[in-house]
Amino acid sequence: MINKKVIIDKANRLHQMAPDILSFIQTSSLRPILKKPDLINLGGFNWPAAFEDFQNPTAKEMTPASTEAISGLKEDLGSWFEQHYHVKLNSAKEIYIGGNIRSLIFLLTVAYIESGDIAFVPELGIPLYRKAVTACGGEPINYSIAGRNNWSPGFERISTHLGRVARLLFINSPHNPTGFELDEKEMTELAWIAGHENLLLINDAAYQSLPERRPVSLLSVIGGKKVGVEVYSFAYNFGLPSFPFGFIAGNREIINAVKQAATLLPDYIPEYYIRLASRAVRQYPSDSLKNIRKAIAAANSEANNLLETMALERTDTGTVPFVWARILKGDRNSTSAARQLYRRHRVLVAPGNAFGDSGQGYFRLSLTAPAEDYREAARRLRKKLKLLKKRDNQ
Repeated sequence: MINKKVIIDKANRLHQMAPDILSFIQTSSLRPILKKPDLINLGGFNWPAAFEDFQNPTAKEMTPASTEAISGLKEDLGSWFEQHYHVKLNSAKEIYIGGNIRSLIFLLTVAYIESGDIAFVPELGIPLYRKAVTACGGEPINYSIAGRNNWSPGFERISTHLGRVARLLFINSPHNPTGFELDEKEMTELAWIAGHENLLLINDAAYQSLPERRPVSLLSVIGGKKVGVEVYSFAYNFGLPSFPFGFIAGNREIINAVKQAATLLPDYIPEYYIRLASRAVRQYPSDSLKNIRKAIAAANSEANNLLETMALERTDTGTVPFVWARILKGDRNSTSAARQLYRRHRVLVAPGNAFGDSGQGYFRLSLTAPAEDYREAARRLRKKLKLLKKRDNQ
């Protein structure tokens, strides 16, 4: 007897998901190529912090953290906020410790978005926010971040009828990929608008600790803690290795909702994570974070030389570990230009339109790639240009 093949259509939300940033290259062909030494990956994000030999955890240290240990880390974070942002938090009720930023954003969306609910997401921006809203059955509505406004977000839509029915507003300050950050006045005005329109503000603050000059925290402005929360990564903010570990800080009612949502997929937090994080928070800025800043600065210096070779104009503000550059010559279609760069030179960059239509004509390069990769990419492109010029002369 031949069994009938069962065909079940995938959920429509999967078809509505925004594509990944590097989806212009097929995953099946990308993986084996990444293992080859001749590929220079300037498009991916590879956090430049690794476990030292002495940091190898024991089996006992990888057991779930105790309630007391987690409470101690929350208290350390409360002291950190008070010292560096002059923000007083109730560590027990206004801080939640969980997984990485991706999972924390999803928990926030699960807690507040139901089928058909509206959430404002940045366009230009990483696909994460749109994906989270779509996965929960919500309707992501763009607000503009465009070069004509020097990458300053346009929040005009929030004061329309859409703002009165929307539930969430995602912001990302400093912004990936442009580095734009809201100043104190802009953040205060946004908090006031959110309160007036009954919107919850969620700030993805992943890169707040990378600039020497500290960006403005949503929680530090008037009304900020009443209307929103900020999402952080222990790795990016305190210089730890890239393990799935982060926290949310802010409005206690939102934190309580996240705790309820987290019962669906409880986070596994080892004692080892807590110990490393507590030490890094107390020693902020740690030697590891300082070394990461130096590595990013070195890559940044070499990136400027590469931009000249590639005929790219830098337009970012230098506050995030990325270069956001405009294509000056050749194919201004970001995807096809990135694909040509990948095929001809084995240099991988992220096309700007992967972040939204406003990114057409731009590339994003990651400064988490080592400086020597940028030097090698520049050498490879110059060599090709010399060969082309030689052929033209002949």
